[in-house]
Formats: sequence, structure tokens, C-alpha cells
Amino acid sequence: MSYLNKSLSKSINALVLHLEFVKCKNLSDYKKKGKFYLIITYDHLIFYQKDFYEIQFKIFFNEILHIFHCDQSNYVHVTLKENSLTNDIGIKGINKNILIKQLCVGYSTYYMFHLNRNFYMPITKETYEERCNRTKQNSPLKKLDFSIQPFIGYRKIVFDDYFFFMHKSFQNFTTVSSESAFYVDYRGIEICIKIDDKKSMIELEQTADSNFYQLARNHLNFLINDMKLPLVIRRNFYYKKMNLSDDLAKWAGYEIYLKNETHTLVCIIFRRTYIPPLLDKRQDIYVTFRISHQSQQEFDVTDKHLFDEVYVVANSITPNDVHNTYYANLIQVQVDALIYSPEIYEFFETSIKIKPSYFDYIKMFLKSMLIILKEGDVVISSDILDFLGEDTKVERNLEYLLNVILNQISAHKYNIADLIKGAIAISRDNKMAMDNIISFFLHVREKDYVKGYESSCLELLQENDNLDIELGSLLDSNNYSVNDFFLFYLHQCGYINKYFCYKNDDNYKKIIAYILKYGINIKIKKQICKNLLVFSNDYKNKYYALMNSIISFLSNNSDHKNLCQLILSTLINITNENNELKECLLKLNISMISNFLILSNDYDIINKIVLLYINLSKEEYMCDDIINNGLLINFVDILFNIYHIDIKLKKDICINILCILGQFFNYKKYYIFILNHYIGLVDVAIYIYQTTDSFYFDKIKLIFFFKQLVQYSYILKDQVCKHLCPLIIKEIYLFQNNDFIYSSLNLFDVLCDYKINCLYLHTMQILPLFHFIKSINIIDLYKKVIKLEDKVKKNLKIVT
Repeated sequence: MSYLNKSLSKSINALVLHLEFVKCKNLSDYKKKGKFYLIITYDHLIFYQKDFYEIQFKIFFNEILHIFHCDQSNYVHVTLKENSLTNDIGIKGINKNILIKQLCVGYSTYYMFHLNRNFYMPITKETYEERCNRTKQNSPLKKLDFSIQPFIGYRKIVFDDYFFFMHKSFQNFTTVSSESAFYVDYRGIEICIKIDDKKSMIELEQTADSNFYQLARNHLNFLINDMKLPLVIRRNFYYKKMNLSDDLAKWAGYEIYLKNETHTLVCIIFRRTYIPPLLDKRQDIYVTFRISHQSQQEFDVTDKHLFDEVYVVANSITPNDVHNTYYANLIQVQVDALIYSPEIYEFFETSIKIKPSYFDYIKMFLKSMLIILKEGDVVISSDILDFLGEDTKVERNLEYLLNVILNQISAHKYNIADLIKGAIAISRDNKMAMDNIISFFLHVREKDYVKGYESSCLELLQENDNLDIELGSLLDSNNYSVNDFFLFYLHQCGYINKYFCYKNDDNYKKIIAYILKYGINIKIKKQICKNLLVFSNDYKNKYYALMNSIISFLSNNSDHKNLCQLILSTLINITNENNELKECLLKLNISMISNFLILSNDYDIINKIVLLYINLSKEEYMCDDIINNGLLINFVDILFNIYHIDIKLKKDICINILCILGQFFNYKKYYIFILNHYIGLVDVAIYIYQTTDSFYFDKIKLIFFFKQLVQYSYILKDQVCKHLCPLIIKEIYLFQNNDFIYSSLNLFDVLCDYKINCLYLHTMQILPLFHFIKSINIIDLYKKVIKLEDKVKKNLKIVT
């Protein structure tokens, strides 16, 4: 504005204090209104026409009598003296307070220049009633207009089944073969909008991106995959602000804001679910903005400016179908078919008031069960009976009971665990009736749904003559299915333990194995994975019966990150010093599955795999398997790709990979193979040690690697001694970690086999270090350092 004011000052031959586009009205005749450019100088107010062609009128400061302003009006009233050439005027600017301030400055300056006296602008703050009495105008206050206004300076873009608004400066660079829309403006801002295909809500639970947060996290990993130093500034859920077509669908959003070495990137992900007219589809939308740091500086594009553009596009995304309707009758048929998950039923019931037509029947059936329990001397809460009403008629709809009641429609009053605990406590006279109900809920049946369920399902859980469970052989044939939800609670609540009393203790674990391998309820499987991890430290010798199902589950659910992490963490715990399970993993092709998981480029998963192979690589036969399946190549590639990145997770991965290589060096043939084929490995390892902060990382694994590395080579002994020993000695003094000191002494012991290194260590003041370690008064350290000190002194005598 300063350059504009200087230009105007030269044009009108007066110093310009303020320029603003205002709306004016004649206070003598309210019908006379107009819009002008107001120029405030140190002498007068000049009102120019909108095209700056000529001056409409002027007001000198010595003509102003008084100024009135009101909190409930944006107009500033300027009353003039009687000899003035113009009428009293009301002025409405962009900011009333700034306008008043500039008028006061100009008024005081005018009188200071002309009279050498300090006069203040006569100004009065009045209420709206006082203003109406003064002007004799009793017009009512205008209500705020909350309606959606047109997007000024923006144009409507139609893409796929949606439209959105975008600034006119963006040009379309979308190619014919592209699956996404791509736009660029003169400032270098790039917009990419991708809209996935619609997918069925029925299949949502079986897909890897069923959880919206998991989808967002996977997309974040995709964005930062090729970045060397990504800085994630913001990642949180985002709420869409506009609904321009009264859309019935439910929108969920996630916002990602990150920077790397070259670009700033903002991405907003939307998931639109319950899409009309059948409310049975969902769709994912990605809005990505990107701009280089160079363009931001060149065109002065701040992050706030970028977000302004992002939010306009993201919030204005709207389906083309403006008049949304839904087919209530068809939706009711789908609801009655019981093909959805419980969350979808909850949405239908709360949003459009549609629920299965069998709801009354379920209350009848549940009350019948409760009556059987009550007659069997099981106490039932009166609140539940009030909820169910007085009708005790037995009506059973199989699919509805299995898909809805077992998913706890009335969980706040009575759930499946309550039912099973009641079945355990029921009297012997009423047990047969309850067994029929439990068999019905267990629902073992052929996958050909024309045939009925097995009426004697509980008998299939008994042991046969070979101490095996009959249910297992049926499920292994892949022709039968079981209600895994109910089977899990039978196991967890103690029903199986009380009524079957297996002689073979592994059969209790096999029940869990069947659920993990053949079940379809992902929530139950997730609960099992958590339980397996919790007990893995204390009961790792009892997991053999579960290994087949665990590895099968890991292979089939490799796209579920959380489940993979739980299973891998469990395997890490149970394979520690357990050779039996290591051999079992080898037979189950764990290396092939690990290779497949590494291809996901998810470093959380990779870290778990590397930790697992620290346990597995201790055995020679596992080292053969790692090399033969190509895992060693993948580990070294990861090491070379990320060793220079100073991020804790990636630094941990590098340290753990070096630990695995150190265990390979126990066998000379692998030692020679690795050092001959991976040139630069030693330099990378030294760089990692020198750049790793001992305060945040445990370096014992690195010390172990270097001890293994130098055992067969005098050249490497010399290199490691010169580059690392001064730093190691310094860290011993600083941190005084007993385990680290013991590992370092082992390394010094190996290095001293090359007698020249004793000279180097002597110049590094190794002998005072030995005295320091003795003063710690730890027996193991004392014995170790005495032995090493004698070795160093002996070698020094030989060398000197």
C-alpha cells in the first residue's frame, strides 16, 4: 500500500494518509447511496468514482462538526457544519475502527499544520436507539445472511461423479489415461485429486483398508516412502465443513501436513460411506496439494495461503446428485437379509430409522432363554425382563440371532458372556434345553447353506479315541463353518473346561488355533492376538500347537499392520532360546513370509522382522535359510538405504541388522561371503557407530558386531582400533554402563590379538581406563580387566 499511496500523492498533489473502498449514504435522504474510493489526506476527504475517472465530492476537515459511531452498525456518521457544501454522510468501510483512527489522525494533523494547536476529533459512541432518535430513522437491524454465497474468483470443476470449486488461476493438466485430476497454477502449486471406485459396504470388513485410520496411515507411508528426511507436522482427523447438496452420506476425513527437503505437501483424505440411493457403497477421495520450497519463496506463498486453497477445494467437494433420495423399501430388504456389520445397523437405525423387522422376535427368543436359565436357578436381572416385555412366545430366526444378537445389540443389559456363565451355573434338570440353545448358537454347518446346522454341535467338541477334536477334522476339510464368535466365548468363559475336561492339554489351544485359522470375525482374532502377546513371555514353551495357525494367520492378514505387529511381537518373545519353535518356523516358510512383508516398505513391520531374526539367526541352519530365501540381500539393502537417516526407528533397524550380521560371522564361510560381496559394509558400520548417540541408543549390539567383524582379519582390527577405540573409551567414562563396559572389554581383547593395536591403545590411555574400571568394584569386570591388562602389558613388551 505504501507504493500506491506515494503514486496517489503525486497524482492529487497531496499527501495520502489512507485509501479505502467505501459505501456512502446521504443522511438527509437515505435513498441516495453510492460506492466510492475514499482518499484521506492531511487536508480533506476525497471521494472518487469507482473507475477513478473524476472526483465525486470533497469534505475538508474544518467542515466536520462531529462523528458518531455505533457498535450495532458498521456506518460511521459524519455531521458537517451549516455552511458546508455537502450533506451529512454515513461511511461504511472494510474495518470501522481503522477508518475512525485514520479520520482522527487526519483531523488532528490538519489543525496542527494550520493553527499550530492540538485539536481532537469530536467523536461520540452512541447506542442504536440514540442513533435512531438523532437521525429520525427507525429501520430494523438487518439479520446476518448465513446462506452460501458464490465462490468469488473461483470456478466450478466437474470430475467423475463430483464437483468442487478451484481458483481460476489453476489450469488443467490432466491426461486422458490418468486416473486422477491434476491442476497447476502460475505459483507452482500442484493439485492432484484422486477418486477411488465405489466399493460395497458388505465387503468392508474383509479389506485391508476397512479401518479409515489404517487407510490414512498407509497413505502417509506411501507419501513418505521415497523421502529421505520427511517431517510430519500434522496428522489428525479432519471434519468437512460444507454440504452443498444436502448429501445423506457420512463423510470421514484425515489431514496430513508434511515437509521434506524440497517440497511442502498437504493431503486430505475423505471416506464417503452410505452412498445413496441404497446406502450400501463407500468411496475414498484423496486431495493432495504440493509446492516446492523454491516456489514458496519466489511467489511469497506461505503455508497459510496453501491451506486456504486446500480447504476451499476439499470442503467444496460435492456429489453431482443434488437431490439425494434413498429407497427405503429396498434398504429394508437388505437390512432384513442380515448382510451388514453391527455398525451399519446402528447407522441405519439412528439416521434413517430403519431396523430389522425381526427385532420383536429376538426379544421373544432371548426372554425364552432367560426363562430357561431362571428355572435352572440362575439369577436374572429384573432390568432385562423389563426390556423384553411380557410376551414369552418362542420365535427363532437363525440368521438374525447369529448376526445381530451375538454382536450385542443389547450389550448394555445382557451379552453373550452372561448367557454362557448362566449355562455353566444352570441346574442339571434344565441343562438339556440350554445345550440345544448353545448348539444352535455354535452353528456348525456345511458351507452349502441349503443344508441345516448340526443339531449335536457340542458333541463335536469332545475328544475321540485318538484324543483329537472332531470339530478340527471338519474344519480342516474346508467344507464346514463355525460361529467363531460364540466358540471363542465358550472357551474364554470356562464352559469347555468344565464340561469336556480334555485329557490332551493341547486341545484347549487347538480351539484357539481353529478360530485363528478358520474364523471370520476380525475383532475376535485381534483379541486372540493380544492375548497371545500378553502370555508369550511366561508360556513360550506351550505355543507349539498354535504355530501353524499363527503363521497361516500372519500370511493371510499381511495387509493388516496392527495384526502383523502383534503376531511378530509374539514370535519375537516365544522364539527366544526356543529351538523347537525355530525349527517349526523353518518348516512353515517364515523367511518367505518375511520377504513378502518387507516389500510393504513399512518400517514398523520391518523393525519387528529384524528383531525376530536376531533370535533366529543364532542357529546355522537358519542362516542357510536366510541366505537361500534372499532375506540377507533385503536386510543389507535396507541398511545401505537408511543408514544415513537420523530417525530413531530407522537407526534401531540399522543397529539390529548389524547384530544379525554379527551372528552370521560366527560361521567363517558366511563371514567371507558377506565381506566379499558387500563392499562398504565396514565403512557404513563405523559411520553408524560414530553418529549414534549413546544417550538414546544401546550400543552393545554394535560392539558385538565389531567384535565379530575383526576376529579373522588384522586389517579390520587395525581399522576399527584407530576409528572407534577413542570414542569407546570416552563413552565408558561418560556413561559407566556395566554391560557396555564388559562388551567393550571383549572387543579390546580381540583387538589386542594384533599386537600393534596395543601400542595404539597405550597412546589412547588404556591403562588409566583399566584402573578406573577396577575402581567400580564389580567382580566380573575386575576379573576381565585384570586378564586384559596382563595381555596388553605382555604385548607391549614384545612390540617395544
